[in-house]
Amino acid sequence: MTVKEISSITDISIRTLHYYDEIGLLVPTSKSDAGYRLYDEKALEVLQQILFFREFDISLQEIKEVLQNPTFNRNQILQMERGMLKKKKKHIERLINSIDNLLKGDYQMDFEVFTKSDIEELAEATIDHMFESILQETIKEFGNKEAWK
Repeated sequence: MTVKEISSITDISIRTLHYYDEIGLLVPTSKSDAGYRLYDEKALEVLQQILFFREFDISLQEIKEVLQNPTFNRNQILQMERGMLKKKKKHIERLINSIDNLLKGDYQMDFEVFTKSDIEELAEATIDHMFESILQETIKEFGNKEAWK
């Protein structure tokens, strides 16, 4: 597939795909005789993984480090991302329910939906499933796990 074809099926801009190539995050499988970047099914799997990570606002540099880590385990990462999405879904459902109650005329002040507990659960799930190299970088940057959370 060409960059244009990938852009049309993923709704990711051509410029973004070019940038991913420039930084070595999503390198083309090959190039055509005319110099067009070409991607195979494996590259699309990598792009999908990148998009999952981006859902959690993980930096492109961190994503690159994870994907290049020799201990990268796709299924383990997908399980971690699934768990994090379920926690995010739970939080969003609580917010929606709170709005629904207000729309029904239930004007109870409910600030519990804005507590940090859901976010803290997400942070804990993230830390629990980080690759050791990223965890060590995180600790180096923030001092310890608690400071990062």
